Amino acid sequence: MKKSVYLSALITSCLAVIGCSKQTEVNVPQQASEVAKTVASSNKSSPVFSVDAAKENLTFAKDQYLKLLDHALNERHLHPKPACIEDKTMICVPRSEEHGGIFMEEKAKWTNGFFPGAIWKILSAKQHINWANNQEQTLFDGAKYYQQTLFSEAKRGSTHDLGFILYDSFGEALNYDGLDDANRKAYVEALETGRATLATRYRDEKGLIRSWDWIPRMRIKTIENGEKAIDMYTLSNPWTYPVIVDNMMNLEFLFASDSKRYHEIAFNHAKHTSINHYFYDESDTNKQYPLSYHVFDYGAHKPGNWQGIGNVSAWARGQGWSLYGFVTVVEAMQKANIDLANYPDFHAHLQRVFGSVEHLLQDGYVPYWDFFAARDNAYEIAENISSDTTVFHGVLALCGNSIEDFIKPYEGYRPMTLNASMLSDESLARLKGKESWYGEPVIQGDKLLPCGTKPYPKSHKKIPRDTSAAAIYAAAMYRYATFTKNQDEKKRYSELADKIMAELSTHYRTDRSKNGRPNSYDFGFVLAEATGDMGNGGEIDTPIIYGDFYFIEANVRKIEFQNSLKQ
Repeated sequence: MKKSVYLSALITSCLAVIGCSKQTEVNVPQQASEVAKTVASSNKSSPVFSVDAAKENLTFAKDQYLKLLDHALNERHLHPKPACIEDKTMICVPRSEEHGGIFMEEKAKWTNGFFPGAIWKILSAKQHINWANNQEQTLFDGAKYYQQTLFSEAKRGSTHDLGFILYDSFGEALNYDGLDDANRKAYVEALETGRATLATRYRDEKGLIRSWDWIPRMRIKTIENGEKAIDMYTLSNPWTYPVIVDNMMNLEFLFASDSKRYHEIAFNHAKHTSINHYFYDESDTNKQYPLSYHVFDYGAHKPGNWQGIGNVSAWARGQGWSLYGFVTVVEAMQKANIDLANYPDFHAHLQRVFGSVEHLLQDGYVPYWDFFAARDNAYEIAENISSDTTVFHGVLALCGNSIEDFIKPYEGYRPMTLNASMLSDESLARLKGKESWYGEPVIQGDKLLPCGTKPYPKSHKKIPRDTSAAAIYAAAMYRYATFTKNQDEKKRYSELADKIMAELSTHYRTDRSKNGRPNSYDFGFVLAEATGDMGNGGEIDTPIIYGDFYFIEANVRKIEFQNSLKQ
Protein backbone atom coordinates (compact mmCIF):
# COMPACT_ATOMS: atom_id res chain seq x y z
CA MET A 1 0.00 0.00 0.00
CA LYS A 2 1.33 3.45 -0.85
CA LYS A 3 2.34 5.62 2.05
CA SER A 4 -0.16 8.37 1.27
CA VAL A 5 -3.11 5.99 1.02
CA TYR A 6 -2.15 4.13 4.17
CA LEU A 7 -1.66 7.37 6.07
CA SER A 8 -5.01 8.70 4.94
CA ALA A 9 -6.80 5.63 6.20
CA LEU A 10 -4.91 5.62 9.44
CA ILE A 11 -5.42 9.30 10.15
CA THR A 12 -9.16 8.82 9.58
CA SER A 13 -9.07 6.03 12.13
CA CYS A 14 -7.16 8.26 14.55
CA LEU A 15 -9.88 10.93 14.48
CA ALA A 16 -11.90 8.70 16.75
CA VAL A 17 -9.34 9.39 19.45
CA ILE A 18 -10.01 13.13 19.66
CA GLY A 19 -13.17 12.88 21.72
CA CYS A 20 -11.49 10.59 24.23
CA SER A 21 -8.40 12.79 24.37
CA LYS A 22 -10.56 15.66 25.57
CA GLN A 23 -12.28 13.67 28.24
CA THR A 24 -8.98 12.28 29.57
CA GLU A 25 -7.49 15.74 30.08
CA VAL A 26 -7.27 16.43 33.80
CA ASN A 27 -6.02 19.00 36.22
CA VAL A 28 -2.44 17.87 36.81
CA PRO A 29 -2.17 18.70 40.54
CA GLN A 30 -5.44 16.86 41.21
CA GLN A 31 -4.27 13.84 39.22
CA ALA A 32 -0.97 13.77 41.09
CA SER A 33 -2.95 13.63 44.32
CA GLU A 34 -5.02 10.74 43.00
CA VAL A 35 -1.99 8.69 42.00
CA ALA A 36 -0.51 9.17 45.47
CA LYS A 37 -3.67 7.59 46.86
CA THR A 38 -3.48 4.78 44.31
CA VAL A 39 0.16 4.03 45.10
CA ALA A 40 -0.51 4.13 48.83
CA SER A 41 -3.64 1.93 48.78
CA SER A 42 -1.86 -1.32 48.02
CA ASN A 43 -2.40 -4.93 49.01
CA LYS A 44 -0.40 -6.77 51.67
CA SER A 45 2.20 -8.25 49.32
CA SER A 46 2.94 -4.88 47.70
CA PRO A 47 3.38 -2.22 50.40
CA VAL A 48 4.53 0.58 48.07
CA PHE A 49 3.23 0.14 44.54
CA SER A 50 -0.07 -1.61 43.78
CA VAL A 51 -1.54 -3.50 40.85
CA ASP A 52 -4.19 -0.79 40.59
CA ALA A 53 -1.44 1.81 40.19
CA ALA A 54 0.17 -0.32 37.48
CA LYS A 55 -3.12 -0.59 35.61
CA GLU A 56 -3.66 3.16 35.89
CA ASN A 57 -0.17 3.71 34.47
CA LEU A 58 -0.99 1.44 31.52
CA THR A 59 -4.19 3.33 30.75
CA PHE A 60 -2.24 6.57 30.90
CA ALA A 61 0.39 5.13 28.53
CA LYS A 62 -2.36 4.06 26.13
CA ASP A 63 -3.85 7.56 26.08
CA GLN A 64 -0.43 9.14 25.62
CA TYR A 65 0.57 6.90 22.74
CA LEU A 66 -2.69 7.56 20.97
CA LYS A 67 -1.76 11.22 21.25
CA LEU A 68 1.85 10.70 20.13
CA LEU A 69 0.76 8.54 17.21
CA ASP A 70 -1.78 11.17 16.14
CA HIS A 71 0.86 13.91 16.24
CA ALA A 72 3.32 11.83 14.22
CA LEU A 73 0.82 10.88 11.52
CA ASN A 74 -0.54 14.40 11.19
CA GLU A 75 2.98 15.91 11.30
CA ARG A 76 2.34 18.15 14.30
CA HIS A 77 5.05 19.33 16.70
CA LEU A 78 7.72 17.36 14.86
CA HIS A 79 11.48 17.91 14.78
CA PRO A 80 12.57 15.50 12.03
CA LYS A 81 16.08 14.33 11.20
CA PRO A 82 17.26 16.06 7.98
CA ALA A 83 17.04 12.77 6.08
CA CYS A 84 13.33 12.59 6.92
CA ILE A 85 12.82 15.91 5.15
CA GLU A 86 15.06 15.14 2.19
CA ASP A 87 13.52 11.72 1.47
CA LYS A 88 9.74 12.09 1.32
CA THR A 89 9.26 8.33 1.00
CA MET A 90 11.07 7.57 4.26
CA ILE A 91 8.87 6.67 7.23
CA CYS A 92 10.58 8.19 10.24
CA VAL A 93 9.88 7.08 13.78
CA PRO A 94 9.25 9.03 17.03
CA ARG A 95 12.28 8.77 19.31
CA SER A 96 12.41 11.55 21.92
CA GLU A 97 11.60 15.17 22.68
CA GLU A 98 14.29 17.40 21.23
CA HIS A 99 14.50 21.07 20.25
CA GLY A 100 10.96 21.74 21.38
CA GLY A 101 9.38 19.01 19.28
CA ILE A 102 8.96 15.28 18.76
CA PHE A 103 12.27 14.11 17.34
CA MET A 104 11.64 11.85 14.36
CA GLU A 105 14.46 9.39 13.69
CA GLU A 106 15.53 8.24 10.24
CA LYS A 107 15.66 4.59 9.20
CA ALA A 108 18.30 2.08 10.37
CA LYS A 109 18.66 3.39 13.93
CA TRP A 110 18.83 1.24 17.06
CA THR A 111 15.83 2.90 18.75
CA ASN A 112 13.33 2.42 15.92
CA GLY A 113 11.84 -0.80 17.29
CA PHE A 114 10.79 0.76 20.58
CA PHE A 115 7.92 2.90 19.30
CA PRO A 116 5.93 0.10 17.64
CA GLY A 117 7.17 -2.19 20.42
CA ALA A 118 5.66 0.03 23.11
CA ILE A 119 2.36 0.04 21.24
CA TRP A 120 2.42 -3.77 20.96
CA LYS A 121 3.06 -3.96 24.71
CA ILE A 122 0.04 -1.77 25.38
CA LEU A 123 -2.12 -3.86 23.06
CA SER A 124 -0.95 -7.11 24.64
CA ALA A 125 -1.94 -5.79 28.07
CA LYS A 126 -5.37 -4.65 26.88
CA GLN A 127 -7.24 -6.60 29.57
CA HIS A 128 -5.69 -4.31 32.21
CA ILE A 129 -6.52 -1.07 30.37
CA ASN A 130 -9.65 1.07 30.07
CA TRP A 131 -10.56 1.55 26.40
CA ALA A 132 -12.95 3.80 24.51
CA ASN A 133 -14.18 4.22 20.93
CA ASN A 134 -11.85 2.70 18.32
CA GLN A 135 -8.67 3.11 20.36
CA GLU A 136 -7.48 -0.49 20.14
CA GLN A 137 -7.90 -0.54 16.36
CA THR A 138 -6.13 2.81 16.03
CA LEU A 139 -3.11 1.57 17.97
CA PHE A 140 -3.12 -1.72 16.06
CA ASP A 141 -3.07 0.09 12.73
CA GLY A 142 -0.34 2.41 13.96
CA ALA A 143 1.84 -0.43 15.22
CA LYS A 144 1.56 -2.26 11.89
CA TYR A 145 2.35 0.91 9.97
CA TYR A 146 5.60 1.57 11.81
CA GLN A 147 6.43 -2.13 11.98
CA GLN A 148 6.66 -2.31 8.21
CA THR A 149 9.70 -0.02 8.30
CA LEU A 150 11.70 -2.71 10.13
CA PHE A 151 11.52 -5.69 7.76
CA SER A 152 14.70 -4.64 5.95
CA GLU A 153 16.56 -4.50 9.27
CA ALA A 154 16.43 -8.29 9.53
CA LYS A 155 19.21 -8.53 6.94
CA ARG A 156 21.35 -5.62 8.16
CA GLY A 157 24.47 -7.34 9.41
CA SER A 158 26.30 -4.11 10.23
CA THR A 159 24.65 -3.77 13.65
CA HIS A 160 24.48 -5.82 16.84
CA ASP A 161 21.28 -4.02 17.89
CA LEU A 162 18.95 -6.45 16.14
CA GLY A 163 17.49 -7.56 19.46
CA PHE A 164 16.38 -4.01 20.22
CA ILE A 165 15.21 -3.40 16.67
CA LEU A 166 13.51 -6.72 15.87
CA TYR A 167 12.78 -8.66 19.06
CA ASP A 168 11.41 -5.59 20.86
CA SER A 169 9.00 -4.96 18.00
CA PHE A 170 8.23 -8.09 15.95
CA GLY A 171 8.67 -10.19 19.06
CA GLU A 172 6.32 -7.99 21.08
CA ALA A 173 3.74 -8.15 18.30
CA LEU A 174 3.52 -11.94 18.65
CA ASN A 175 2.15 -11.47 22.19
CA TYR A 176 -0.90 -9.60 20.90
CA ASP A 177 -3.88 -11.91 20.44
CA GLY A 178 -5.39 -9.60 17.83
CA LEU A 179 -2.50 -10.07 15.40
CA ASP A 180 -3.78 -11.62 12.15
CA ASP A 181 -2.27 -14.84 10.80
CA ALA A 182 -0.64 -13.25 7.75
CA ASN A 183 1.26 -10.66 9.76
CA ARG A 184 2.11 -13.21 12.44
CA LYS A 185 3.73 -15.45 9.83
CA ALA A 186 5.65 -12.54 8.30
CA TYR A 187 6.84 -11.36 11.71
CA VAL A 188 8.07 -14.83 12.71
CA GLU A 189 10.02 -15.05 9.44
CA ALA A 190 11.58 -11.63 10.04
CA LEU A 191 12.71 -12.77 13.49
CA GLU A 192 14.28 -15.93 12.11
CA THR A 193 16.11 -13.98 9.43
CA GLY A 194 17.28 -11.47 12.03
CA ARG A 195 18.71 -14.17 14.30
CA ALA A 196 20.74 -15.60 11.45
CA THR A 197 21.99 -12.11 10.65
CA LEU A 198 22.94 -11.37 14.25
CA ALA A 199 24.85 -14.65 14.46
CA THR A 200 27.15 -13.49 11.64
CA ARG A 201 28.62 -10.91 14.03
CA TYR A 202 29.84 -13.68 16.36
CA ARG A 203 33.43 -14.91 16.19
CA ASP A 204 34.29 -18.30 17.68
CA GLU A 205 37.87 -17.26 18.42
CA LYS A 206 36.58 -14.35 20.53
CA GLY A 207 33.47 -16.02 21.89
CA LEU A 208 31.50 -12.79 21.54
CA ILE A 209 29.20 -10.85 19.24
CA ARG A 210 31.05 -7.77 18.03
CA SER A 211 29.15 -4.60 18.86
CA TRP A 212 30.46 -1.90 16.56
CA ASP A 213 32.23 -1.80 13.22
CA TRP A 214 32.84 1.94 13.28
CA ILE A 215 36.08 3.48 14.50
CA PRO A 216 35.84 5.93 17.44
CA ARG A 217 36.49 9.54 16.58
CA MET A 218 36.47 12.80 18.51
CA ARG A 219 34.09 15.60 17.55
CA ILE A 220 35.91 18.94 17.67
CA LYS A 221 34.50 22.38 16.88
CA THR A 222 36.85 24.68 14.99
CA ILE A 223 36.85 27.90 13.02
CA GLU A 224 37.34 27.27 9.27
CA ASN A 225 37.76 30.33 7.01
CA GLY A 226 36.02 32.46 9.59
CA GLU A 227 33.05 30.10 9.87
CA LYS A 228 32.11 27.69 12.65
CA ALA A 229 32.69 24.05 11.68
CA ILE A 230 32.36 20.65 13.34
CA ASP A 231 34.46 17.71 12.21
CA MET A 232 35.53 14.28 13.42
CA TYR A 233 39.11 13.39 14.25
CA THR A 234 40.61 9.92 14.54
CA LEU A 235 42.37 8.55 17.63
CA SER A 236 45.89 7.22 17.92
CA ASN A 237 44.79 3.92 19.48
CA PRO A 238 41.24 3.05 18.35
CA TRP A 239 39.56 -0.14 19.52
CA THR A 240 39.66 -3.17 17.24
CA TYR A 241 36.97 -5.52 18.64
CA PRO A 242 34.58 -3.50 20.82
CA VAL A 243 31.80 -5.15 22.80
CA ILE A 244 29.39 -3.01 24.82
CA VAL A 245 27.30 -4.11 27.79
CA ASP A 246 24.15 -3.14 25.86
CA ASN A 247 24.79 -6.27 23.81
CA MET A 248 23.55 -8.36 26.75
CA MET A 249 20.04 -7.18 25.82
CA ASN A 250 20.26 -8.85 22.42
CA LEU A 251 20.92 -12.32 23.81
CA GLU A 252 17.25 -12.93 24.60
CA PHE A 253 16.61 -12.69 20.87
CA LEU A 254 18.86 -15.74 20.41
CA PHE A 255 17.54 -17.58 23.47
CA ALA A 256 14.01 -17.35 22.04
CA SER A 257 15.07 -19.84 19.35
CA ASP A 258 15.49 -23.60 19.90
CA SER A 259 18.76 -23.56 17.96
CA LYS A 260 21.71 -25.03 19.89
CA ARG A 261 24.07 -22.82 17.93
CA TYR A 262 22.24 -19.66 18.95
CA HIS A 263 22.21 -20.78 22.59
CA GLU A 264 25.94 -21.46 22.42
CA ILE A 265 26.59 -18.00 20.99
CA ALA A 266 24.46 -16.32 23.65
CA PHE A 267 25.90 -18.19 26.63
CA ASN A 268 29.47 -17.70 25.38
CA HIS A 269 28.85 -13.98 25.02
CA ALA A 270 27.43 -13.85 28.55
CA LYS A 271 30.42 -15.80 29.87
CA HIS A 272 33.05 -13.39 28.54
CA THR A 273 30.97 -10.38 29.52
CA SER A 274 30.71 -11.61 33.11
CA ILE A 275 34.49 -12.08 33.26
CA ASN A 276 35.68 -8.88 31.57
CA HIS A 277 33.06 -6.15 31.83
CA TYR A 278 33.14 -5.47 35.58
CA PHE A 279 35.21 -3.45 38.05
CA TYR A 280 34.95 -2.37 41.69
CA ASP A 281 34.80 1.17 42.98
CA GLU A 282 37.83 2.20 45.03
CA SER A 283 35.61 2.69 48.09
CA ASP A 284 34.37 -0.91 47.77
CA THR A 285 37.36 -2.44 49.56
CA ASN A 286 35.57 -5.76 50.10
CA LYS A 287 34.67 -5.99 46.40
CA GLN A 288 31.01 -6.61 47.05
CA TYR A 289 29.50 -4.51 44.29
CA PRO A 290 30.63 -5.16 40.70
CA LEU A 291 30.00 -2.30 38.29
CA SER A 292 29.78 -2.65 34.56
CA TYR A 293 32.07 -0.90 32.13
CA HIS A 294 30.23 0.21 29.02
CA VAL A 295 32.74 -1.08 26.49
CA PHE A 296 35.52 -3.66 26.45
CA ASP A 297 37.97 -3.89 23.56
CA TYR A 298 38.72 -7.54 22.93
CA GLY A 299 41.50 -6.49 20.56
CA ALA A 300 43.67 -4.56 23.02
CA HIS A 301 41.93 -6.34 25.93
CA LYS A 302 41.15 -3.06 27.65
CA PRO A 303 37.98 -1.75 29.32
CA GLY A 304 36.44 1.70 29.07
CA ASN A 305 33.26 3.68 28.67
CA TRP A 306 31.96 5.31 25.51
CA GLN A 307 29.03 6.38 27.68
CA GLY A 308 29.37 7.61 31.27
CA ILE A 309 31.36 10.44 32.83
CA GLY A 310 34.66 8.60 32.52
CA ASN A 311 36.34 5.37 31.54
CA VAL A 312 35.93 4.02 35.08
CA SER A 313 32.47 5.15 36.13
CA ALA A 314 29.01 3.72 36.68
CA TRP A 315 26.86 4.75 33.73
CA ALA A 316 23.33 4.24 35.04
CA ARG A 317 21.68 2.75 31.98
CA GLY A 318 24.67 0.48 31.47
CA GLN A 319 24.03 -1.04 34.89
CA GLY A 320 20.47 -1.61 33.67
CA TRP A 321 21.58 -3.42 30.52
CA SER A 322 23.85 -5.52 32.73
CA LEU A 323 21.13 -6.42 35.23
CA TYR A 324 18.37 -7.10 32.71
CA GLY A 325 20.72 -8.99 30.39
CA PHE A 326 21.78 -11.45 33.05
CA VAL A 327 18.18 -11.89 34.20
CA THR A 328 17.45 -13.24 30.71
CA VAL A 329 20.56 -15.43 30.85
CA VAL A 330 19.55 -17.01 34.17
CA GLU A 331 16.01 -17.54 32.90
CA ALA A 332 17.34 -19.13 29.69
CA MET A 333 19.40 -21.62 31.71
CA GLN A 334 16.15 -23.43 32.56
CA LYS A 335 15.63 -24.45 28.93
CA ALA A 336 19.17 -24.37 27.54
CA ASN A 337 19.88 -26.65 24.59
CA ILE A 338 23.57 -27.01 25.48
CA ASP A 339 25.60 -28.33 28.40
CA LEU A 340 26.29 -25.48 30.85
CA ALA A 341 28.81 -27.36 32.99
CA ASN A 342 31.77 -25.31 31.74
CA TYR A 343 30.13 -21.93 32.13
CA PRO A 344 30.40 -19.51 35.08
CA ASP A 345 27.77 -19.43 37.78
CA PHE A 346 25.49 -16.93 36.06
CA HIS A 347 23.04 -17.01 38.94
CA ALA A 348 25.72 -15.94 41.42
CA HIS A 349 26.87 -13.21 39.05
CA LEU A 350 23.32 -11.90 38.72
CA GLN A 351 22.95 -11.73 42.50
CA ARG A 352 26.15 -9.68 42.75
CA VAL A 353 24.95 -7.33 39.99
CA PHE A 354 21.59 -6.92 41.70
CA GLY A 355 23.39 -6.19 44.96
CA SER A 356 25.31 -3.42 43.20
CA VAL A 357 22.17 -1.77 41.85
CA GLU A 358 20.45 -2.17 45.22
CA HIS A 359 23.43 -0.53 46.91
CA LEU A 360 23.67 2.33 44.40
CA LEU A 361 19.96 3.13 44.62
CA GLN A 362 20.22 3.89 48.32
CA ASP A 363 20.80 7.50 47.26
CA GLY A 364 17.55 7.63 45.29
CA TYR A 365 15.39 5.28 43.24
CA VAL A 366 15.88 7.29 40.05
CA PRO A 367 19.63 7.58 39.51
CA TYR A 368 21.73 10.34 38.08
CA TRP A 369 22.62 9.52 34.48
CA ASP A 370 25.93 8.24 35.87
CA PHE A 371 25.95 7.14 39.50
CA PHE A 372 29.26 8.94 40.00
CA ALA A 373 28.16 12.24 38.42
CA ALA A 374 27.24 13.93 41.71
CA ARG A 375 30.44 12.94 43.51
CA ASP A 376 32.72 15.78 44.56
CA ASN A 377 35.57 14.25 42.54
CA ALA A 378 33.48 13.53 39.44
CA TYR A 379 35.66 15.83 37.33
CA GLU A 380 38.68 13.69 38.20
CA ILE A 381 36.84 10.60 37.00
CA ALA A 382 35.92 12.40 33.78
CA GLU A 383 39.48 13.51 33.10
CA ASN A 384 41.08 10.13 33.82
CA ILE A 385 42.35 8.87 30.46
CA SER A 386 44.66 6.15 31.71
CA SER A 387 46.42 4.05 29.10
CA ASP A 388 45.10 1.03 30.99
CA THR A 389 41.68 1.80 29.47
CA THR A 390 40.41 2.42 25.96
CA VAL A 391 41.40 6.08 26.67
CA PHE A 392 38.68 8.04 24.83
CA HIS A 393 35.11 8.46 25.98
CA GLY A 394 32.39 10.81 24.78
CA VAL A 395 32.46 13.34 27.62
CA LEU A 396 36.06 14.32 26.77
CA ALA A 397 34.75 16.32 23.83
CA LEU A 398 31.61 17.68 25.53
CA CYS A 399 31.94 21.46 25.52
CA GLY A 400 29.66 23.80 27.43
CA ASN A 401 28.10 25.11 24.21
CA SER A 402 27.17 21.56 23.18
CA ILE A 403 24.46 21.26 25.82
CA GLU A 404 21.67 23.40 27.23
CA ASP A 405 22.76 26.13 29.60
CA PHE A 406 21.10 24.60 32.67
CA ILE A 407 22.63 21.13 32.28
CA LYS A 408 25.70 20.19 34.31
CA PRO A 409 27.04 16.77 33.29
CA TYR A 410 28.90 16.23 36.56
CA GLU A 411 30.34 18.00 39.59
CA GLY A 412 33.35 20.13 38.74
CA TYR A 413 32.40 20.36 35.05
CA ARG A 414 35.09 22.40 33.32
CA PRO A 415 37.02 22.59 30.03
CA MET A 416 39.48 19.71 29.79
CA THR A 417 43.19 19.86 29.10
CA LEU A 418 44.05 16.59 27.37
CA ASN A 419 47.14 15.00 25.93
CA ALA A 420 47.35 15.71 22.22
CA SER A 421 48.89 12.25 21.79
CA MET A 422 45.41 10.73 22.12
CA LEU A 423 44.77 11.87 18.52
CA SER A 424 46.31 10.30 15.43
CA ASP A 425 49.13 12.05 13.56
CA GLU A 426 46.70 12.69 10.72
CA SER A 427 44.29 14.44 13.08
CA LEU A 428 47.04 16.52 14.68
CA ALA A 429 48.16 17.67 11.25
CA ARG A 430 44.61 18.71 10.35
CA LEU A 431 44.22 20.62 13.62
CA LYS A 432 47.55 22.46 13.43
CA GLY A 433 46.98 26.19 13.71
CA LYS A 434 43.20 25.93 14.09
CA GLU A 435 41.19 27.71 16.75
CA SER A 436 38.21 26.30 18.63
CA TRP A 437 34.84 28.00 18.89
CA TYR A 438 36.19 29.43 22.12
CA GLY A 439 38.79 31.49 20.24
CA GLU A 440 41.85 29.59 21.40
CA PRO A 441 44.22 27.22 19.57
CA VAL A 442 42.97 23.63 19.80
CA ILE A 443 46.53 22.31 20.00
CA GLN A 444 48.87 24.05 22.41
CA GLY A 445 52.23 22.30 22.63
CA ASP A 446 51.56 18.70 23.58
CA LYS A 447 48.11 19.54 24.92
CA LEU A 448 44.65 19.30 23.36
CA LEU A 449 42.12 21.98 24.37
CA PRO A 450 38.89 21.24 22.46
CA CYS A 451 36.76 23.54 24.65
CA GLY A 452 39.22 26.34 25.44
CA THR A 453 40.32 27.22 28.95
CA LYS A 454 37.71 29.67 30.25
CA PRO A 455 35.28 28.44 32.94
CA TYR A 456 31.80 27.46 31.76
CA PRO A 457 28.83 29.66 32.74
CA LYS A 458 27.49 29.15 36.26
CA SER A 459 24.07 28.50 34.74
CA HIS A 460 25.10 24.84 34.35
CA LYS A 461 23.40 23.61 37.52
CA LYS A 462 21.25 20.52 36.98
CA ILE A 463 22.90 17.11 36.90
CA PRO A 464 20.25 15.14 35.04
CA ARG A 465 18.85 11.81 36.13
CA ASP A 466 17.85 8.90 33.92
CA THR A 467 14.34 7.55 34.33
CA SER A 468 14.96 5.09 31.49
CA ALA A 469 17.61 3.38 33.63
CA ALA A 470 15.21 3.17 36.59
CA ALA A 471 12.48 1.69 34.38
CA ILE A 472 14.90 -0.96 33.07
CA TYR A 473 15.86 -1.90 36.64
CA ALA A 474 12.21 -2.29 37.66
CA ALA A 475 11.27 -4.36 34.61
CA ALA A 476 14.24 -6.67 35.18
CA MET A 477 13.54 -7.07 38.89
CA TYR A 478 9.86 -7.93 38.43
CA ARG A 479 10.80 -10.40 35.72
CA TYR A 480 13.28 -12.19 37.94
CA ALA A 481 10.96 -12.12 40.96
CA THR A 482 8.27 -13.83 38.88
CA PHE A 483 10.30 -16.87 37.84
CA THR A 484 12.75 -17.40 40.74
CA LYS A 485 11.89 -20.09 43.29
CA ASN A 486 14.03 -18.43 45.97
CA GLN A 487 11.59 -16.65 48.28
CA ASP A 488 14.17 -14.26 49.73
CA GLU A 489 15.25 -13.17 46.24
CA LYS A 490 11.62 -12.88 45.16
CA LYS A 491 10.97 -10.51 48.05
CA ARG A 492 14.11 -8.38 47.64
CA TYR A 493 13.72 -7.95 43.88
CA SER A 494 10.00 -7.18 43.90
CA GLU A 495 10.14 -4.77 46.83
CA LEU A 496 12.93 -2.73 45.27
CA ALA A 497 11.04 -2.70 41.96
CA ASP A 498 7.95 -1.46 43.81
CA LYS A 499 9.90 1.43 45.30
CA ILE A 500 11.32 2.40 41.91
CA MET A 501 7.89 2.27 40.28
CA ALA A 502 6.25 4.27 43.06
CA GLU A 503 8.86 6.99 42.56
CA LEU A 504 8.55 6.98 38.76
CA SER A 505 4.75 6.96 38.88
CA THR A 506 4.39 9.73 41.43
CA HIS A 507 7.11 12.14 40.32
CA TYR A 508 8.27 11.34 36.78
CA ARG A 509 5.21 10.73 34.63
CA THR A 510 4.89 13.55 32.14
CA ASP A 511 1.65 14.72 33.72
CA ARG A 512 3.27 14.89 37.16
CA SER A 513 6.93 15.79 36.68
CA LYS A 514 7.69 19.20 38.19
CA ASN A 515 11.15 19.38 36.64
CA GLY A 516 10.46 17.94 33.19
CA ARG A 517 9.97 19.72 29.90
CA PRO A 518 6.67 21.63 29.70
CA ASN A 519 5.41 20.08 26.43
CA SER A 520 6.15 16.42 27.12
CA TYR A 521 2.64 15.58 28.29
CA ASP A 522 0.98 17.35 25.35
CA PHE A 523 3.31 15.65 22.87
CA GLY A 524 2.25 12.22 24.14
CA PHE A 525 5.29 10.92 25.99
CA VAL A 526 4.88 8.86 29.16
CA LEU A 527 8.05 9.23 31.23
CA ALA A 528 9.95 12.50 31.73
CA GLU A 529 13.62 13.16 32.54
CA ALA A 530 15.54 10.41 30.75
CA THR A 531 19.10 10.89 29.50
CA GLY A 532 20.31 9.34 26.27
CA ASP A 533 23.74 10.31 24.97
CA MET A 534 25.42 12.83 27.22
CA GLY A 535 28.78 12.55 25.47
CA ASN A 536 27.30 13.77 22.22
CA GLY A 537 25.05 16.31 23.92
CA GLY A 538 21.94 14.46 22.73
CA GLU A 539 18.64 13.59 24.43
CA ILE A 540 19.46 14.96 27.86
CA ASP A 541 16.85 15.32 30.61
CA THR A 542 13.99 14.57 28.23
CA PRO A 543 11.46 11.85 27.34
CA ILE A 544 12.98 9.03 25.29
CA ILE A 545 11.02 6.25 23.64
CA TYR A 546 12.87 3.35 25.28
CA GLY A 547 12.22 4.87 28.71
CA ASP A 548 8.50 4.62 27.94
CA PHE A 549 8.98 1.08 26.58
CA TYR A 550 10.53 -0.28 29.78
CA PHE A 551 8.17 1.69 32.03
CA ILE A 552 5.23 0.08 30.23
CA GLU A 553 6.92 -3.30 30.56
CA ALA A 554 7.56 -2.82 34.27
CA ASN A 555 3.86 -2.15 34.88
CA VAL A 556 2.90 -5.27 32.95
CA ARG A 557 5.46 -7.36 34.83
CA LYS A 558 4.23 -6.00 38.16
CA ILE A 559 0.78 -7.37 37.38
CA GLU A 560 2.24 -10.69 36.21
CA PHE A 561 4.32 -10.95 39.38
CA GLN A 562 1.35 -10.37 41.66
CA ASN A 563 -0.70 -12.92 39.72
CA SER A 564 2.12 -15.48 40.03
CA LEU A 565 1.84 -15.32 43.83
CA LYS A 566 -1.70 -16.65 43.61
CA GLN A 567 -0.71 -19.79 41.71
